[in-house]
Amino acid sequence: MIATTTALIYLRISANRTSEHASIEQQRADCTALAAQLGHASTIEFVDEAVSAYQDRARPAYQQLLRQLEKSEEGTVIVWHLDRLYRKPRELEQLLDLLDVCPIRVESAQGGSFDLNRHEGRLFARQLVAFANYESAHKGARVSRAQQQRATAWWPPLRLLAERGAPSAREQSSPPHGR
Repeated sequence: MIATTTALIYLRISANRTSEHASIEQQRADCTALAAQLGHASTIEFVDEAVSAYQDRARPAYQQLLRQLEKSEEGTVIVWHLDRLYRKPRELEQLLDLLDVCPIRVESAQGGSFDLNRHEGRLFARQLVAFANYESAHKGARVSRAQQQRATAWWPPLRLLAERGAPSAREQSSPPHGR
């Protein structure tokens, strides 16, 4: 069990590009400052780096955080922003189910905090996760379309084949169905 003077800090960044490692450091600094402001004497960190919360990829540190919370009678989780903690409605509901058993406080350094132990806080969190989920899906569609455009612009004959509806090299080399 964790002492109530210990805050659990969850840090996550979706991509680890050259300059983005600093984002974990920035999140850490802001979350640690909030922990001190809230009177927590120590912190335990859980870090998922280069892991999207939207895609169906394992988030080992997040799962470890949930296991830690299941063992605690109470506690405080601090995140930089609530969308660092969850981006999918089912993840939020999993967390809320856990909160039904343990009075866990969730605080965020940015974007305000909701009391997820109250109905109003859960309402706001559900609205936020709906917007975050939409944003992730919309960004995925934009990225996919941009990649498609780059691929056809990169080699003009590929663009011409696509415009004419001609089969790609991959389609030409694959055997017909039924063989």
